This record gives sequence, structure tokens and C-alpha cells, in this order.
Amino acid sequence: MTFVPNTAAQRAEMLKLIGVERFEDLLVAIPPDLIMQRQLLVPEAHGEVELGRAVEALTAQNLRIPPGRVFAGGGSYMHHVPSVVDEISSRGEFYTAYTPYQPEVSQGYLQSIYEYQSYICMLTGMDISNASGYDGATTLADAVLMSNYVHKGKRKRVLFAPFVNAEFRNVVDTYAIGMEMETEVLSADSSGRLTVDALRGALSEDVACVIFQYPDCLGYLEEELEQLSAVVRESGALVVFSFYPYTAGLLRTPGELGADIVCGEAQCFGNYVNYGGPYCGFLACREEFVRVLPGRLIGRTVCQRDGEPGMGFVMTLQAREQHIRRNKAMSNICSNQALLALRACIYLGSVGRNGFRQLAALCHANALEAHEKLVNISGVQDAFPERHFFNEFTLRFPGGTAAAIRQRGLQEGMLCGIHPLVESDGTLNSESNAGLVGDCLTFAFTEIHTTEDSDALARLVWEVLSGS
Repeated sequence: MTFVPNTAAQRAEMLKLIGVERFEDLLVAIPPDLIMQRQLLVPEAHGEVELGRAVEALTAQNLRIPPGRVFAGGGSYMHHVPSVVDEISSRGEFYTAYTPYQPEVSQGYLQSIYEYQSYICMLTGMDISNASGYDGATTLADAVLMSNYVHKGKRKRVLFAPFVNAEFRNVVDTYAIGMEMETEVLSADSSGRLTVDALRGALSEDVACVIFQYPDCLGYLEEELEQLSAVVRESGALVVFSFYPYTAGLLRTPGELGADIVCGEAQCFGNYVNYGGPYCGFLACREEFVRVLPGRLIGRTVCQRDGEPGMGFVMTLQAREQHIRRNKAMSNICSNQALLALRACIYLGSVGRNGFRQLAALCHANALEAHEKLVNISGVQDAFPERHFFNEFTLRFPGGTAAAIRQRGLQEGMLCGIHPLVESDGTLNSESNAGLVGDCLTFAFTEIHTTEDSDALARLVWEVLSGS
């Protein structure tokens, strides 16, 4: 059986219709020196058993770090995934990335997405949520797109508060090129904060939105967010929050702090940490902006079922979407992260309101415990000791020892923090505030970490700094 899609006769017919004799004639626009003249160096095919052994040999080279010894966050967090999440999400009725187009045969899946949207609205304090986005970075870019649509393209500046995740900013910068928008990072004061006066001085009539990360990428909470949001809204710009949703278990929601649009990463809800994803972004907004909200929206209505009152679920406001408006749609998202959104819905439903609050409190308590142990080591300082944090914090180490701590950690099976403003090539990010966090590491803690885990981290840091 051949797996070649077109026969020789079919290919000849297509070439004749195009008006060329050979397939190679279609490549004449490519300079000859850019065309590879040799065969690809691909090894011969293996049998299934041989291939399995080869893959096992490759995976054996991986460094496996126990979840409790991963002290890194920066957008991806090691949370416990209840077994019920894997069990329900693996059922055949659910195992797809597509939002259902046929409501009459998809009521169960549509209801699960509606419930996911409801959970996101509760956590963010917003009026409406979409059915999910690709990840936290792309939903932040979508939020910027929304601000551009709201202002009808007349406001072309995007302001970042200090210490927004550098990778998220890179994605927004890429989108901004196509929108002909300019991005700018605001400067922090010596305490790492954005002052009201500094924000007011940066605002003008051409600012479309101001982006705050809550908590910021160093783990800290901006105490004056409500006042800062009010200043932004007075200028006519939109307030966008990139939000770690576990924070809502203890603190006020972005909606209560004045946000217009809230986005973030839902990986922390029942989804595993994966290198490269897939992840699940959430995006929510105030009702007045629903017409520019990208992605699927699931609505609920009252209907008759077998002569009895019931509920029905459908995709609603579809005129905004790419399968109808095509190039004029709010977004080109099609296959969304419905499966991962389902997992988030199962997770939130299984832990419940009180359980979620308890988990958030445990994340915070574990971070406080580890912070106390680490800052009591000679030479270790909190990067911004006057500021509060949730489950991440940033520490300053004597010159050169931050890298040594990370290297020693890998040798002993620990991932000892990250530098939130270091690019993948190891260079310091160009953000104007990067100099405030030189020789620093950001550590993250969740409910899975124990006293023994933080003891092991503190012992390793002490040994590196003492030369042991």
C-alpha cells in the first residue's frame, strides 16, 4: 500500500495545468546556492524494537529532578495533579483539542467549557472569559490586540510595568510589529516599585494599555496597584493584568484592583509542567469589551428537554471568529486548548473553593518558611526586603555565587531557582530594570514542597557560600 498522496499521472496533470514540465521548475525563484545538492544525512529506518531501544537510550540521558526539589517557577509551577484529572480527561468523549461546533451532540463538552469560563471569571473578577488560549504569553499578546481594537488603532504605545516576564514581553513585541505599535518598559525605583508619579509622567493620549504582572516576575506584589490602575484609566488607556491565578486564593482579584483585561497561564490547574508545552492561557475582560475578545465563547440558555425545562450550551457571538469573519476576525485561534481547559475545570471542581484557598495558603506558607531559612544564611539578602510576596521571591547572592548555586544544585538533583531576566543564551535581558537584580535568583514554592525540601535547599546554599 502506498502512502504517496498523488500518483505520477495526477502529478503530471497538475504540472500541465500550472504550465510547467517538472516539479523543479516551480523552484526557480530560489537561488541555486541555497538549494541543498546532497541527500539529507538521515539514518536508515529501524524496526520498532530497535527504535524503542534507541529512544530509551536517549531518555536515559535526561536529568530527572524530583518535583519537590524543583524550586523554579517563572510562569510554570510544580503543583500536584489529582488523579481524577487524568482519569476524566482521558475519556474518549473529552480527548480532543477542538471546541465542539455541533451543540446538539456536544452538550457535555460545551458545559465543561462553560464551567471553565465561570471559574476563570470568579478567579479574575471579570465578567466574561473565553474558552482558552494557547498559553499565558499569547493571551497577553491578545490582550494588547484587544486594546488596539478598542481604541480603533489610534493609540500605538504599550507600556509595561517593571518586571513583567521577559518571555511574555518578547511575544508581545513580536505581535506589536504587525500592529505597528511601540512597547516600552517603565523604570522601577530603588525598591523595585513603580511609583504613581512615574506612571503618570509616562502616560499620554497615544498609550493603548499598561500591562502589570501580578505578582511580578520576581515574585513581588505591587502594593499600589489599585491607585496605579486608577491613574491608567483616567488617561483613557486600558489596564491589563498578567495574573498568576493561585494568588486569588488569598488576595483580591484583578477585577477588584481595577483591571479591564486579565490574562495568564492555567498550567497550574491540573496540567503538568512540560518543556515547550502545550499549556493553556486564559483571557477574561469586562463585559463592555466582549466584542473584541478573541477565541471561543460558550453561552448558556434555557431550553426544553423532553418537555421539561433544561439548560442548553452553545458557542455564542460567533460573528467575531475566524471561521466566519476570516481575516477580519478578532483572532485566528481555531483548535484551542480545550483539553487543557477541561483539565483545569476538573481540577478546580475537585479542589473546591475552600480547598483552593487552603492550597494557596500552603503555597504562601512554604515560601515564607524557605525565605526565612535562606535569608538567615550569611551573604544572602532579599532583593527587595520591604516588599511582600506570594509563593516566589528573589534573593541576592555574593558576586558570582548565583551561577555556582544553580550548577551545584543540578549536580545534586535540584533546580535552584531561575534568573527571571536572563535570556535563553545566558545574556542579561535588555530591560532597563535588569541592573536591579544582578547576581539574583528567584525561587518558587507550591503545596508540594516540604520542610525537608527547603532544608535541603538551604543546606546547599550554605555549603556553596561557605566553600564546603
